[in-house]
Amino acid sequence: MFKFSLETVLKQRRILEENAARALAEVELKLKNGREKLAQLENSQERDRQASFKALAQGLPVAEMELARFREVKLMHEVNLNRELLAATEQDKSLKEAELLARVKDRRLLEKVREQHFQAWQREQMLKERKSLDEVAIVRAARLRK
Repeated sequence: MFKFSLETVLKQRRILEENAARALAEVELKLKNGREKLAQLENSQERDRQASFKALAQGLPVAEMELARFREVKLMHEVNLNRELLAATEQDKSLKEAELLARVKDRRLLEKVREQHFQAWQREQMLKERKSLDEVAIVRAARLRK
C-alpha cells in the first residue's frame, strides 16, 4: 500500500487553499455590496441635485435651499468615503487573489511530488513482482529439468 510521507502537509495545504478561496469570496461579496451601495448613493445624489434645480426654478426660500445643499454635501462626502472604501476593498481583493494563487501553486507542487513518489513506488512494486515471478519460473524450470 502506497503511503506518502508528506500527506499531512498536503492536507494542510488544501485547507489553507480552501481558507484563501473562502476569504477571496468574502472580499468579492463585500466588493459587490460596496459597488451597489455606491450606485445607490450616486443615484440619490443625482435625484437630490435634480430636485434642487427644480426647487431653485420654483423659487424656494433660502433656508430650504441651504438645507438641500447640506444634504448634497453630506451625500458627496458619503460617496467619496464609499469610493475610498471600495478602492481599499479592491486592493484587498488583489492581495487575496495573490494569496490564493500562491496557495494553489504550493498545493499543486506538493501533489506533483506525491505523484512522482507514487510512480516510483509503482515501479518498485513492479520490479518486486517481476523478481518474484522470475524466482518462481526458475524454481519451476529447475523442477522440470530433474
